[in-house]
Amino acid sequence: MKSSKQTVWVSAAVLVGLVSVGLAGAGESPTVDQQMAEVVKMCADSEEARVQRQAAKPLYFRLGEYDKITDLTREIVRLHSINPDFERFWGHIDEEKLVKNVSDFVSTGTGGPKVYTGRDMPSAHAHLELSKADFLSAGNDVGMAMQNKGYGENETQELVCILVSMKDLVITK
Repeated sequence: MKSSKQTVWVSAAVLVGLVSVGLAGAGESPTVDQQMAEVVKMCADSEEARVQRQAAKPLYFRLGEYDKITDLTREIVRLHSINPDFERFWGHIDEEKLVKNVSDFVSTGTGGPKVYTGRDMPSAHAHLELSKADFLSAGNDVGMAMQNKGYGENETQELVCILVSMKDLVITK
């Protein structure tokens, strides 16, 4: 049986913006800062379980290895390309290069053999001038892509928390 914490996490990971369900008790929509704080808290609360799962079987293998990671990345890129929050810079993106770089990055960061040779996170994202709201919107796309590709709550939680761990490297405004 799933715990209520797991159920709350799935809602947050699949639709990061819906973290508001736990925060909107007074009928107010949560601020971006409140949403971000809740996602960070969920990642902190799940850290031990995520570490244990990673030790038992690296996320790379649970994601289906490189070809499946590339398929997931293509779905994330597709969702980003239709996300109105990212329309301001999408026209200048080489989608195939982005898919390869992100696939390599995810492979490296989840325990796979691929070595990421792209730019570091701050320099790769600095020109985008991402806000916390942009970060949450991107997280929403990641959660939706994982749902669309049939990944479970554990894998979604782990990948989203990896991204959350890098938030301070990519949020610049």
